[in-house]
Amino acid sequence: MQFYKEPEIQNLHASTFVEGRQSLERVLPPGVSNDSFQRVLDAFRSIVGTGNTKTGDDLLNFTDPFTPNNQFTPSAAVCPANIAEIQAILEVANKHSIPLWTCSRGKNLGYGGAAPRLKGSVVLSLYRMSHILEVNEKLGYAVVEPGVTFWDLSQYCMDTAPSLWPSVPFISWGSVVGNTLDRGFGYNMVGCHYEHMCGVEAVLANGDLVRTGQWAAEGAPTGPVSRQSFGPSVEGLFVQSNLGIVTKLAIWLQPRPESYMNVVVHVHDFEDIEELLEAMAELRRDEIIQNDPLLSNVIASALSQGVAKRSEFQQSDGALGEEAIEEIKRKYGLAYWSCNFDFYGTKEMVLARLKKSQEVISKWCPTARLDHRLFEGEADQPLDPKVIESVTVKGESVGVATVWKAGMINYALPDDGSGHGAHSDFAPLLPFNGRLVKDWLQAAKSLYGEHDFDFLLGGHVFRRHFIAIHQTMYNSDDEGQARRVNRLMDALEKKSREYLLTNYRAHLRQMDILQDHYNFNNHAYKRLLQTVKDALDPRGILSPGKQGIWPRGKEWK
Repeated sequence: MQFYKEPEIQNLHASTFVEGRQSLERVLPPGVSNDSFQRVLDAFRSIVGTGNTKTGDDLLNFTDPFTPNNQFTPSAAVCPANIAEIQAILEVANKHSIPLWTCSRGKNLGYGGAAPRLKGSVVLSLYRMSHILEVNEKLGYAVVEPGVTFWDLSQYCMDTAPSLWPSVPFISWGSVVGNTLDRGFGYNMVGCHYEHMCGVEAVLANGDLVRTGQWAAEGAPTGPVSRQSFGPSVEGLFVQSNLGIVTKLAIWLQPRPESYMNVVVHVHDFEDIEELLEAMAELRRDEIIQNDPLLSNVIASALSQGVAKRSEFQQSDGALGEEAIEEIKRKYGLAYWSCNFDFYGTKEMVLARLKKSQEVISKWCPTARLDHRLFEGEADQPLDPKVIESVTVKGESVGVATVWKAGMINYALPDDGSGHGAHSDFAPLLPFNGRLVKDWLQAAKSLYGEHDFDFLLGGHVFRRHFIAIHQTMYNSDDEGQARRVNRLMDALEKKSREYLLTNYRAHLRQMDILQDHYNFNNHAYKRLLQTVKDALDPRGILSPGKQGIWPRGKEWK
């Protein structure tokens, strides 16, 4: 099945989702007979064509490639090319009570991929809606459909709008829309994507088409540039939700600067995290640092630099020991913690930001090592992001899309090449409190050791808070490892309750229990969203989603 026109990315998709995986069990939507479902599939085929209505082993493309035993199996997938086809699909789904699980490109790896949380749902995949509708260099925005990948937008800007640098994540095969709606992020000045979206277009469960913000005024020139609204602002209703199907989104892009500097701060020991975070917090609050720093521990930093294999450092089972950690530090020139951030602007502005950063970091972390590299346009030519990427392997900060870091998931595989590389992520939010962060990370590190997994952390330092993304690398073909991963994720959830922490994103199997952390006033937040869900989707056609919203009076089994 052809998902991508670029051979490199298509091959990566096939090796991750299809190759070496077992066939799926056949399932039906809840409460729907085989005969009824065959009629539904015939109706879908009449709307999108037989080739775009997927069943059988084609469904491997619409699953979680890291979850064994087909735990979240879809009954089918239907792939529309436009809004009219979505509306026709919704009409069929409403008539036959078929739950739909919407995804854009389905690359939410570590959290469930394209798989539906409700087993037997039909995946509504929007990957064929792949048009870049507008890129405005003067005003610095793009309008895209859900199937547009970060790779697509990056290549388009380099070829057609070179004065703009889109924000891109580590692995750029995913959807700009899907990532933004799931509160994803990249690495330049507009890296917190959902904070820089500006209006959405969405189809509701009844087929009605709506636009938010200034887009709600037909032809308004402020649609993609003003987040002001008249009355309630409702973009957030479509973020991590099942309240509608987003078909267009406007997102802001970063103007290309005159000069660029990459900075990496290294601190030697685990205990130094407290002071390092306090330094980053001060610089981020004062907006000396312009993007959201990536804070990584030694294993995560080694993976992002050279895609290391754990067998290089330790052959025995169990979490890496101190001797292995010291060997990683030596081989890659790393300390225990690395914090990576960037400066943009004129050379004078960049150097002033560097000077202030050196002062603050020296105050908090006097033994820290600070590396930096300045890039300027040569011979009165503008900065070339491809040159920067080739030197720093950090294309994300300058709008260059890459996919080579996808190889990180093979970190824990045997040397003989067997197995299926996988990862599962746990991502709590923490305030800028160095002592609290250190205590939490020490508790999490201990849990990783108890469950015999290596402790990897790649967190993001935002303006007022820190997201600690715990990545568990494993071999999903090893059922014992897969069971231990689930036990570790559950232990992290239980421990996070002790710290009163919440998560910004969750794997399918943990969505309900992590949503339960939002418990003020007997879960008033969930009850509010339930009221909205009942009004917009009374039949529950848009399958139970990331806020655990269920249709009233209908319990899916």
